[in-house]
Amino acid sequence: MKSKLIILIVGACLMQMACQSHHTPALGKIVDNYLVNVDDQGVILHGYDPVSFREGKSMPGNQSIQTKYHGAIYYFANEENKRLFIERPAAYEPEFGGYCAYGVSVKHLSPIEVWTFDSTFQNRNIFNHNEKAVAGWNKDIPGNYEAAIAQWEVFKKQYLSNN
Repeated sequence: MKSKLIILIVGACLMQMACQSHHTPALGKIVDNYLVNVDDQGVILHGYDPVSFREGKSMPGNQSIQTKYHGAIYYFANEENKRLFIERPAAYEPEFGGYCAYGVSVKHLSPIEVWTFDSTFQNRNIFNHNEKAVAGWNKDIPGNYEAAIAQWEVFKKQYLSNN
């Protein structure tokens, strides 16, 4: 009986570890010489349309309407949004390669949640990891942004030199 319980516990632990590793993003990924937060298929922003965030809609993109920019594949909800992105990609591209802005400011690469999108600081496309990161970011946005800019350069050099 005791050995069956141990086997069940070990099995449950292994299953949990497998599930967690499946959902763990590949942080520090270099694509086309860019450090970007993309999934295994090279898609950024969890496949959401970057233009839709600016419109306040956060719409999932369509895999058949896509473009590649700075090493990441972007999906769009419609052809008009794709056109807008191609005309002005910097207006829609996420800061810090799509990594958590607060995480970068405290010297840590973290994935993002798309619901954290904010463009109120200097019209930048900021994403964060979770509520705690949003709160940390909001405590000192200008200071955190400055720290993130400096650390982002360190990360790019670090990961590009390892590539």
